[in-house]
Amino acid sequence: MLLIDTRTLKTFILAAEHENYRIVSEKLFITQPAVSSQIRQLEKEIGGKLFDKRGRHIKLTELGRLFHKEAKEIVAQSERSLSQISKFQQGFNKTIRIAISPLLADTILPSTLREYKKQYPHVELSIKVLESKEIAAVVEDGSVDVGLSCLPGDPNVKCLKFHEESVVLVCNHDGYDAESGPIVDAKDLLENNIILTDNHPSYWNFLKEQLKATLSSYQFMSVTHSYIAKRFILEGIGVSFLPKSIINREIIEGRLIEIPVSFMELPTASMYIIYKYEHEIETDFVKFISNFHLS
Repeated sequence: MLLIDTRTLKTFILAAEHENYRIVSEKLFITQPAVSSQIRQLEKEIGGKLFDKRGRHIKLTELGRLFHKEAKEIVAQSERSLSQISKFQQGFNKTIRIAISPLLADTILPSTLREYKKQYPHVELSIKVLESKEIAAVVEDGSVDVGLSCLPGDPNVKCLKFHEESVVLVCNHDGYDAESGPIVDAKDLLENNIILTDNHPSYWNFLKEQLKATLSSYQFMSVTHSYIAKRFILEGIGVSFLPKSIINREIIEGRLIEIPVSFMELPTASMYIIYKYEHEIETDFVKFISNFHLS
């Protein structure tokens, strides 16, 4: 294994370019014997002669020509690495790897990351969209640094709930305005429409138990992604219970209607930050998410 410092390599590179130890010594502000000593030590490490001496001048041997190219690459890589380390220490070119559930990717991700990049412009983001049930495992095995999930993590990772919101029954707009339109009865709506289920990992078992106990008839259709369920509702295919954040815009724009439900208990939907380490970049991200206002 070669143990060669970059100072010696730079001496060799200059000697190869100028073919004169005196010029090298003047450029490096060291004596000619010091230059010769470094070259001899390098030849000892390499195991062969790098220069042939011709009077006052030197010429690269065949081995020297080969090693000259390698030495320049080693020095260049060393300088790049030191530059990257320096930038990292100054807060530049850090990367945070984030796993996020499809629901959160469709709701909080754009606005949250936009504001995060304003505050931390030199941090690079790597995003992986995974089901909530998979996120704790990839945080634990180090594949990602932080997870944003609809489910809490397991005991091997740290978990912080950063948001909780209501879940509401929604259907597509019936074309009437709020004042002239007929009142929509929630139970009638649920009994006469397909109920799109399983679009959130935490609350659907609870909801289905209540629906089966309360409704005289029902038809379930499993649609495991919330944004697909929302699209189906907009197309008039069914109705569903969705977290408020995912349908806020459509309600404001008059494309979906929120239907009050009085005969059953509605759950809430929570969002969790999952992380394993408390390094600076993870700590800053967790703090940012915790303090971010979700409208």
